[in-house]
Amino acid sequence: MSTAGFILSRTDSGAASRWLGPGPSWGGVIPGLGSVELRYGNAVGRGDSFAQFSVTGEGLPQGVFSGIRFGRAPLPARARVRVGEHNGTLSRRRSGLSRDGRALRVGLAGRAYRYRRGQDKRVTELLRQGIVVRVTRDDWSRPVTLDVRTEGRVDAVDLSLALLLQGVYTRHLAQGGRWFSLPGRILNRMPDIF
Repeated sequence: MSTAGFILSRTDSGAASRWLGPGPSWGGVIPGLGSVELRYGNAVGRGDSFAQFSVTGEGLPQGVFSGIRFGRAPLPARARVRVGEHNGTLSRRRSGLSRDGRALRVGLAGRAYRYRRGQDKRVTELLRQGIVVRVTRDDWSRPVTLDVRTEGRVDAVDLSLALLLQGVYTRHLAQGGRWFSLPGRILNRMPDIF
């Protein structure tokens, strides 16, 4: 399957607080695969300190990513990822200095992926041998649209994983974001003693 590109738009009002209230959701149509919806929620069976992001669609395998809650988004810490019937594994080098060095490595369905920040912080890339799925947000912190472009023979599992990772807090995958988000990520893991 080959999809050159498509755009997903916010389906909620966008009036909710950034840290409180329901998370944003996006939806749209993928050429050849039908409609798709991306949504934040509470991680089922994992307690209040975990969040999840899910992808559902007509022609896409359902995807769920859950991890430690950071605001409303899951962190890739103590994370679980599932696309269709495949459970994934996650790893990354915290000491990496380049975009590739800090990339999130995902093993899923016998495939090896790298998920990294683009040159611009609004851009993320999911890479696998012979394919690239590039997602550009119109705004980094409060995106209204997600512009998805593909290169190579991308299939439904690749697209589902790329869309699923859009809901994960990954600011620390860039060197500058690593230092900016460090205090919040440390405090986020401390018990509620205040």
